[in-house]
Amino acid sequence: MRQRVLILCVCGLAACGTENPPSRTDSGLPHSTDASTGDSGVDAGASDAGLDAGASDAGSPQPFGCVTNIAAGHHAFNCSAITYEVEIPPACTGGGCGVVFDIHGATMNAAGMEKSTGLRVHGKDAGYVVVQPTAPLTLIGNSWTPATDDAKVWTFAQQLLKALVIDPKRIHFTGFSQGGAMTWRMVCAHADVIASAAPIAAADGQSLTSTSPPFALDCPFDSASSPSKQLPILQMHGTADGLVPFGKATQQRDAVIAKWSLGAPAVVSSDAKYSHTRYTSPSGTVFEFIQHDYLVPPPLVLVPLQGHCIPGGNDLPANASLGQTMYFSCAPPNAFAWGPRVMKFFLEHPRP
Repeated sequence: MRQRVLILCVCGLAACGTENPPSRTDSGLPHSTDASTGDSGVDAGASDAGLDAGASDAGSPQPFGCVTNIAAGHHAFNCSAITYEVEIPPACTGGGCGVVFDIHGATMNAAGMEKSTGLRVHGKDAGYVVVQPTAPLTLIGNSWTPATDDAKVWTFAQQLLKALVIDPKRIHFTGFSQGGAMTWRMVCAHADVIASAAPIAAADGQSLTSTSPPFALDCPFDSASSPSKQLPILQMHGTADGLVPFGKATQQRDAVIAKWSLGAPAVVSSDAKYSHTRYTSPSGTVFEFIQHDYLVPPPLVLVPLQGHCIPGGNDLPANASLGQTMYFSCAPPNAFAWGPRVMKFFLEHPRP
């Protein structure tokens, strides 16, 4: 039991493979660097007052804070020890697009997350900016620290929303494993700004301290910690997840159902290996839950991943990066791919 929890905390539930930490100015302050141009500037903090009110100032896009380049294409911005890979479609250079934040688990990076979700491509096709951050480098690889990194990611989000004049009704978060846990925390903290969210196999070392219920939830939906308003959520978890017990996912699901007085589930789609159900609140808010029986390809290290995976991705042995020892796309065949399914969910659920 202790060995299993240790593996969970060390591996961080994501693909092994790290990036170098971002460079810093001589003064020690973090700076942003655009991968295309090399432009840099000192990290500028942003007040969230206007954005938490759900409004983005009208006007033309212009660089702001760590977002130093607003041209179409792929950019990497280094900000407060986090690197943000940002894909800006040509259709978004004039402002008014939506945005998806796609957040990896520990020891993973933005490139590995893209292999499993493909959201840069799906976002470009749908006219959405896609942001995939890479966590700071730690002794166990890239890993999120909730106490500090949640605020950093949210500050960068505010800067990006302002710089690209993002549509305030189309701000979405999704994430896998540690990134799924961050997604739940963002839902709890910023439901007045986020349009809809989609956590996958959510857990981190601070929220999963045992292998049997009750678990410490990342967004408990109780009197002490609950979203300020209802918003559409799509949750996914593998029934055979070897790192994050499926019971944690059902406990989180049941907390949402109880808090929002959701009705009986309706089947969206299913087969022998997965089911996708939808619950609806009296006010019409939807909560959807996907469970699957898929497994990851056998990893090169002794970590019991099993069903801890993302259906339909390309993070597989044949497409592995140099030094990669674990894979987090589910082994085929899969009846659906997560990337297009979650993009469809976001397209269908902007803020009213």
